Amino acid sequence: MSKKVTVIGVIGQKGGGGKTTIAINLAVAAARQKLAAVIIDLDQQTNSAKWRRRRSDNVAVVPTTAGRIQATIQTAVTHSAEFIVIDSPGHNDSAATEAVRASDLVILPVEPQMFHFDTMPAMRDIVRIGGDKPTWLVVNKLHPSASALAERLKKIIFDTYSVPVCPVHLSRFDIYATSADVGLTPEEQDSGSRAAQEIRALYKFINQQVNKLRSPHVQKNDGLAASA
Repeated sequence: MSKKVTVIGVIGQKGGGGKTTIAINLAVAAARQKLAAVIIDLDQQTNSAKWRRRRSDNVAVVPTTAGRIQATIQTAVTHSAEFIVIDSPGHNDSAATEAVRASDLVILPVEPQMFHFDTMPAMRDIVRIGGDKPTWLVVNKLHPSASALAERLKKIIFDTYSVPVCPVHLSRFDIYATSADVGLTPEEQDSGSRAAQEIRALYKFINQQVNKLRSPHVQKNDGLAASA
């Protein structure tokens, strides 16, 4: 894969963790930086594709199957894609494994619930089978005023599951849903909103991690499976 192309896999066993929300917001963030952004939608519900039909420009969404991820990426690259996000379905380990295998970096969104945390051992296995790609857990849907709790929760997750936790978390803001309802993102609907600020911070963090991966001085990158 050309170093000019970034592929981010967004995976998770549980539905409702925020995979599509993160996928569409990262793609729009890249597009707003003048990158050709593509979402590969593996979910049978095709929520990313439905979101795309409600908007007019700047992000392509390509529904496909797990077995055609690599071919779809190659086609996207042929059409000058520079930033690709794979939106994988919940409850589909084979699709998640293929998403990991095709990605440079993996994002694992989870809600602050034990049902989500209980999936960590299985997700470690999926990341390992997919090639031990650098993986970051992103805590999603925290109460907007729970900043101190958020930091304690991130530490607990790391200490308990040995999972690298993204320093940026996403809060439970209505604008994530209301903007998607009209084919937008918080950044496009209200760039001054806290939700937009969260996404900008997450996009910046991810790009920092990708740049580290491409640095000739980096010998080993921690991933979810590697830290287990």
